[in-house]
Amino acid sequence: MGEIKSTLDLVMEKTRHLTLSGEERQEQQEKEFRKKLNGCAQKFQSQTINKRELKNEINNLIKTYGLKDEAIIIGEFLNRLDFNQNNQPLLAVLNELWSIDVEKLQAIFNDYNKTIKTEAQKRLEEIKENLAKKRFISGLAVIPNIYADDEWRRRLNDINSRFDQLLGEEMRHIAG
Repeated sequence: MGEIKSTLDLVMEKTRHLTLSGEERQEQQEKEFRKKLNGCAQKFQSQTINKRELKNEINNLIKTYGLKDEAIIIGEFLNRLDFNQNNQPLLAVLNELWSIDVEKLQAIFNDYNKTIKTEAQKRLEEIKENLAKKRFISGLAVIPNIYADDEWRRRLNDINSRFDQLLGEEMRHIAG
């Protein structure tokens, strides 16, 4: 009686004579490097490792994969910057480990936070004024839910778009 082979066995039989070209091997290594770098960056962001441990892990990756271009590493950390999180640890790493001037990035995040705070306060006042005039609802206990307000979501979307563009331009400038 014949032997039943798994799909994996059949695939392995058909492809055992194939080898990767130098370019394919390099792409494979870069892909693997990026995956492991992503893991290191994630551990750092979740505070599982500190800056020193992060640097050691990245140096080990560089040695293991023979990476010469630090732009991949810098790009990974730049891409992790986000308006809805504390970016200080990432900015500190970029500055300390790769001597990236992060002042403009920090200014963009500070301006974003200030703009959100100011615009949210304006919109809250507009909503309260509108409630007082049209529905005769007023007082200290009136706290509108700004996130349920269509106008606020539109404004927030506009602010996010504007600052995403600024951040993207600065990141492209840094990445060179």
